[in-house]
Amino acid sequence: MSPGKPNLTLVSNQPSAPGGDTDNLSVEALYHCYRHSLLNYLAGILPGGRQDAAEILHETYVRLLRQEDLTRLQENPRAYIFAIATNLVRDSLRRRSSRMFDAHVDFDELEFPSDESTPTRALDWEDSLNRLKQSLLELPVITRQIFLLSRFDELTYPQIADALNISTRTVERHMSSAIKALQHSLEDLL
Repeated sequence: MSPGKPNLTLVSNQPSAPGGDTDNLSVEALYHCYRHSLLNYLAGILPGGRQDAAEILHETYVRLLRQEDLTRLQENPRAYIFAIATNLVRDSLRRRSSRMFDAHVDFDELEFPSDESTPTRALDWEDSLNRLKQSLLELPVITRQIFLLSRFDELTYPQIADALNISTRTVERHMSSAIKALQHSLEDLL
């Protein structure tokens, strides 16, 4: 097999794919045959859902294409493909766990700001709130309404767009404008 070209060896004596009537299945045919069931299986066991499942699905079939000998597929192609996918899930979760472990910091090593309430802190907090309120009042009415629906009512952009009968893109523009204005007005506090 030349490097860079996938091995599309036909697997003989295979049960035909659901709805198919051939005795020989290529890796491509196996992909089409088991794609949906494998994707659903992977989405159910991966924390990232369908996005991670699609990556593992792709990698499963890449592994099949790179194999020189596909005779193990002859006995039970579905079980073999699902075993490859399950092993890839294990590898993926192991890598993810390793990355999370590397990013771990002991609680004792963390530094927290002082929680002591002082008159100066209380005054600064009140000043910040007043500046935020004033900045919000200076925003155009629709921009302020969209910002408040997003941040305080926790509506998504599509929900806001539906409620106000505007496009999602318009909601995005107003949110961007509101955030820039509020950042600019509170810049010296940060």
